[in-house]
Amino acid sequence: MGIPGVHSQTRLGRYELLARLATGGMGEIFLARLEGAAGFEKLYVVKRILPHLADDARFRQMLISEAQIAAKMSHPNICQVYELGETQGQLYIAMEYLEGVTMLPLLRKASKAQAPLDFGFVAGVVQQTCDALHYAHELKDRGGENLGLIHRDVSPSNVFLTESGVAKILDFGIAKAKGASSTKTEDGAVKGKYAYMAPEQLRGGTIDRRVDLFALGVVLYEMLALRRLFQRKTDYLTFRAVMEQPIPDIRRYRPDIPDGIADALARALDRDPEQRFETARQLGNAILDAVAAAQIRPWTQGEIGDLVKANFSSELGKRSQEVATAVHRTASGAPAGHRATMPLIAQNDAASDEGAEGDDDAFPSVETNVDSAPRWSASHQIERPTTDPFQNNTPPPFASVGEPTGSAPSLQPLRGSGPIGQNTLSNPVVVGHRSLLWPMVAIAMVAIAGGALFLVWKQMQNQQPQQPAVINLTQEHETTQPIDRTPPPPPDKGSAAVATGSATEDEHPVDPKHPVHPPQKKYATYDQALAAQKGAMVQCLMDHRDGGLPNEAITAVINISANGRAKSVQLKPDTLNAAPLGGCIRNVLMGAAFPNAPSDNTITVPLKPKAT
Repeated sequence: MGIPGVHSQTRLGRYELLARLATGGMGEIFLARLEGAAGFEKLYVVKRILPHLADDARFRQMLISEAQIAAKMSHPNICQVYELGETQGQLYIAMEYLEGVTMLPLLRKASKAQAPLDFGFVAGVVQQTCDALHYAHELKDRGGENLGLIHRDVSPSNVFLTESGVAKILDFGIAKAKGASSTKTEDGAVKGKYAYMAPEQLRGGTIDRRVDLFALGVVLYEMLALRRLFQRKTDYLTFRAVMEQPIPDIRRYRPDIPDGIADALARALDRDPEQRFETARQLGNAILDAVAAAQIRPWTQGEIGDLVKANFSSELGKRSQEVATAVHRTASGAPAGHRATMPLIAQNDAASDEGAEGDDDAFPSVETNVDSAPRWSASHQIERPTTDPFQNNTPPPFASVGEPTGSAPSLQPLRGSGPIGQNTLSNPVVVGHRSLLWPMVAIAMVAIAGGALFLVWKQMQNQQPQQPAVINLTQEHETTQPIDRTPPPPPDKGSAAVATGSATEDEHPVDPKHPVHPPQKKYATYDQALAAQKGAMVQCLMDHRDGGLPNEAITAVINISANGRAKSVQLKPDTLNAAPLGGCIRNVLMGAAFPNAPSDNTITVPLKPKAT
């Protein structure tokens, strides 16, 4: 279990580290024990920043913010944080140790076995999850002001089912609280899993608690259909699925679903936040009312726990044995050699994450054509264009697209490392005595460079942004090259052993400004930057030409930050902003790399599409 030759720290503050549960790019989590008088002991999970990042102010503040948010909450359906401590310059937090599984392996097993989940089970889990979210959304500070807390990452891997049947929400590591600067992201930055984000969250716009309700609606759909709703092979396709794909009627996969549940699901998944439920409690009550009308009883915690133990008895038994071995290894009477290495307790379903892409043959009943599927009948459902490119696609099954599982989606199980000591230090170089000439030359060069930078700064101060020329767009195949809009790959997310959240953060250290377009090289003028995007905008016309072009002239108003990145794009006429063509053009312009400027600027770009 351990990694030969690797000696690990055995204590953090008053906690004895028993085993490593997972590690990621920024942090790691451990199974730990707290001992007291008369043989008292209790197991915890301890999260800390990786030692080589322990002095990084940003990572320290992220861990502090997570602890501050979680420490304000005390609810049976939320994983508890008990302590934020520091020892020898290392910050750590102590959390509740949970035994059970997340919803993700349960959904995978049910999908593979083609065994629909009982509506009573679904209602019981959703009700507990709604209670936790409503509690977090309504949380107030000591002065009575609402904290405006938003989870932002509700997904099957962050809903944990304990052996006793308690559903717990995990990982408030990227939660956002109103007025908490340490938890705010930059404008346009996106945190969380794309497949469970609301459209307004993907756009990087203003969000509120209703994004969590949309995410829970996606989880509910997947619990009922045993298929992924929006997850695709790439982030770009996932983004388009969330923004544009008509949602197949849930009755195609569960013809026996009560009408009340279908209507509540449709409302939770409405792309317009104004049409969704206002609170998680309303969503939970709607589900309970629907099952009651259908004479279905929500499952109790005991019944949910029985299902977990019946389906994962071998996995849970293996984990219990590994924990018992780790505890015995560190007992006071154990040989000293047993403590030389830190064992690893891997996640039960880690292997399924690695091979998920290759499991398609295990689901032969998956259909790929939804032409015959009825549209959503709820009155508030927005009708989508019949030419939508996603109308003939069916969401892939759970085993067809991999997703990190467990309580810490950003963590990877430790799999060993290369031999230690491969990098050797070079021999020291002895430098002879130098005269004062070189320091004087260096000072002169620094002064010259400083003067040059000052002149450049003055020139930039005097520059005034010029409005770009009119851009003519023509739908011609022979003059347009295919545009690769595939975004950079998402961060490599591993799995964790227990439901305790990510090691430090559920994303790369630096967030992209837009989830679709990667940064491009800088251009000297606005015209050059826009000309570089012309091909992509023409491709947008080709992709959405069946939808027709607006009768009015098209104008793009782009708000550009001083560093040359587009902060927002608005199209005129306003109706174009909600159309697929408008969304495509806005995504292209958001990815343009404009020249730097002394301050933020707003430019207006006339676009003249020509249909041929």
